[in-house]
Amino acid sequence: MTRIRKTASAAWRGTASAGEGILDLGEVSLPFSLRSRVSEGPSTNPEELLGAALAGCFAMSLANLCEERSTPAERIDARATVHLVGTEEGFRIPTIELSCVARVPGVAAEVVRELAEQAERSCPVRLLYTAEVKLSVVVE
Repeated sequence: MTRIRKTASAAWRGTASAGEGILDLGEVSLPFSLRSRVSEGPSTNPEELLGAALAGCFAMSLANLCEERSTPAERIDARATVHLVGTEEGFRIPTIELSCVARVPGVAAEVVRELAEQAERSCPVRLLYTAEVKLSVVVE
């Protein structure tokens, strides 16, 4: 069994509403804040990172499935939109929209869609989420 460990850390300074933090991803450090979570801001937020993680994992999973069929993808563009909703119990993420534009030469559009569905169901990051993931696929 292969085990790979990846570590990230977060440091926060100040109050929740006025403070700022730094997310350390090893080679990259990103500022984050509440302002960027609830409105536009120059820094990131945890929800954007969740979306990026899902989009990246999905794209790699789809590329892998295509490669396993000896039909490598030319291009896969994935985007995840994370919906953060305030409820009586606090903020929740009920839905993530995952969209994909894929170009896989020599493979029928329906086959690419089936592979995308399989990638969405099997990518490790997706398996962490309890949110409903709504997948849409455009094949070029």
